Amino acid sequence: MSAKRILMGMMMCGAIAGTVLNATNGDAAGSNWKFTVDAAIEGGHPSVKATAQHAESLVYTISKLTKATSRILETRILPASDKAEISFPEVPIDTYVDLTVTTAPQPAAPPLFQWRTLLRPTGKTLMSYTGRAEMLPPGDFDAYWARAKKELDAAPLTPVISRVPDKDTSTGLLRRVELPAAGGTRIVCWYFVPRAALDAQGMAVKKCPAVIVMPGYGAEEPPLDRTTSGMITLSVNPRNHGPSRDFWKAPQEHLTYKIEDPENYYYRYAFLDGLRGAQFLFSRDEADASRVGTEGGSQGGLFALAIAALEPRIACVCSNVTAFTDYPDALVLDLIGGVPGMGKIVRERSAKGAGARKSLSYTDGASMATRVRCPVQINMGGIDPVCHFVCGIVAYNRLPKGVVRQFNLDPAARHEVPATMRAANARWQEKWLFEKDK
Repeated sequence: MSAKRILMGMMMCGAIAGTVLNATNGDAAGSNWKFTVDAAIEGGHPSVKATAQHAESLVYTISKLTKATSRILETRILPASDKAEISFPEVPIDTYVDLTVTTAPQPAAPPLFQWRTLLRPTGKTLMSYTGRAEMLPPGDFDAYWARAKKELDAAPLTPVISRVPDKDTSTGLLRRVELPAAGGTRIVCWYFVPRAALDAQGMAVKKCPAVIVMPGYGAEEPPLDRTTSGMITLSVNPRNHGPSRDFWKAPQEHLTYKIEDPENYYYRYAFLDGLRGAQFLFSRDEADASRVGTEGGSQGGLFALAIAALEPRIACVCSNVTAFTDYPDALVLDLIGGVPGMGKIVRERSAKGAGARKSLSYTDGASMATRVRCPVQINMGGIDPVCHFVCGIVAYNRLPKGVVRQFNLDPAARHEVPATMRAANARWQEKWLFEKDK
């Protein structure tokens, strides 16, 4: 099976769940200017190039950032031109910086472009960055997840499966699957199986590779048909997503639901929902248990790592524009999205703030990465204002020694999973899920 064939299946079934989320970063609407970034992840100093259709003067400011404040390092007015290049200063220690560019000198003018990054001293590359020594996996990390899995096991794996024949395709059959989940609720999944895998009575006659696909924040994970490539897909809707909201709907933003209580935090249960989907898939005769992968974008990229951390049978991971990962860096570098709004809760000097930090340390994507044992691909966008690429690098470097891994940066990507990332996913899945077919 070729990667091209898998990619065609991805394109035919539509966008990967949670792949596109409108972002303010990058070129301002109607702007004369176009900005491109060299993130210099392998060494050197990052830079930003700008081109325009007609000459115009730019003003840029580079500020040093901390968790709560900023300090201007450099401000310059560039002469009128149709192109410009902005370089960042050398620094003696790891330093967060913010770049804002405008055509007006007034501080209140909306920026044409805003970008944050981490500068490293000469001799240290971004690709070697392992993050800060905060919110690392707690000493009882494994015990925490062992308790959680035991709670899930108390909910019997008794799926309710129903056919959805009006959504069948020429190569695939669709089923709706309801699964008992931890905490006394249920979740809904969509299960697309190649016709060639089943006989007329629906009994398995062939084992196929499979992928578990997880949704972006608050989004429904729809049925995804990749059966043209011979692949099973299980589209999982964790609680508070899509049709699973019929059984459990968060009374607030689920990112902060019971964040002060690690034993009942939303992502503890949502990760278990993803694990329950994996357990269902491994129970199916038509699914090749040696060739099951996980995939997702944004929040789904977090789930892709988390399921593999909790389920050692997962064969490979495709984690795209990975969200809710490496919180210590994300709280400074992310411009918009859920993480910046969490800063106040995390910084509170109260039991709630302490509990929040603990909840995040248990469920941080970088923490989950430390328990993954299968090949992992992480794809990030160079100008993503929601999930900063540095956080993806930290997750990449937190993977255990010996784990096969790949990191790809699309310098032009905002918070999205563009064609470049889908193609990378297809190549990764072809290698780890289809290679033994050759």
